[in-house]
Amino acid sequence: MPRFRQAYRAVLVTAACLGGMAAVVLLFPPLRALGESRAQCLRDRVQMAWFRTLLLILGVHVERRGRWNPDAPLWVANHISWLDIVVIGAQAPLTFISKQDVAGWPVFGFLARRTGTLFLRRGDREDTQRLGERMTWLLRQKRTLLLFPEGTSSSGETVLRFHPRLFQPAKRAGVAVQPVALAYRGDAGKIAPFVGEAAFLPHLLRMLGIPRTVAELSFGLAIDSEHLNRDELAHAARQTVVDCLGKGETRRQVA
Repeated sequence: MPRFRQAYRAVLVTAACLGGMAAVVLLFPPLRALGESRAQCLRDRVQMAWFRTLLLILGVHVERRGRWNPDAPLWVANHISWLDIVVIGAQAPLTFISKQDVAGWPVFGFLARRTGTLFLRRGDREDTQRLGERMTWLLRQKRTLLLFPEGTSSSGETVLRFHPRLFQPAKRAGVAVQPVALAYRGDAGKIAPFVGEAAFLPHLLRMLGIPRTVAELSFGLAIDSEHLNRDELAHAARQTVVDCLGKGETRRQVA
């Protein structure tokens, strides 16, 4: 049965990826004729529908705690797995900030590039400055961005340090920051972490074999950036994520 489940889901994931590629190649370009605002709205709907389809195929059940603040367009989350992007991306229209490595992934890298993901080259100061300027502009345009400020993924047992420089765009744009905490429970808690030199496709196949994955997604209180410097902002955001991961008494919303 596990082998059958894995094979069946692999076929569905392949079909979903082909559908996603067809959408970004054939559907997205003609949408520009509708005007940028309306085209972006439709692209967002397609992207969210695609993420939600993947959640169904993968058997992921999202338990959501709290609500995000619509006036806090910079979402910052702890990072455990590539699956984080699917779980969080299914919640709201987002532009993703990702490490440059993702751009080279098969299929998913292609989709990321075509859907407006911004890529960061770690250790490249000029590229970081360029990315910061782009993020600032998008935040001023009220676009919601998702950032993983740890800079890498972890096992989920702890929350790594949040890099302060990644919070500078929020300061420049004068916007609040929305902390997001994510955890995987059950068998997925051990299998979902995508760390070190793990290869994407073998990891995906392992995830396809899990009968049911429970993802707990918590939204903390938004943090005003006006009276905090970027170091204080990073520390406050990380502490909020840590606190959210440690709480179990808040009412859960099933999505």
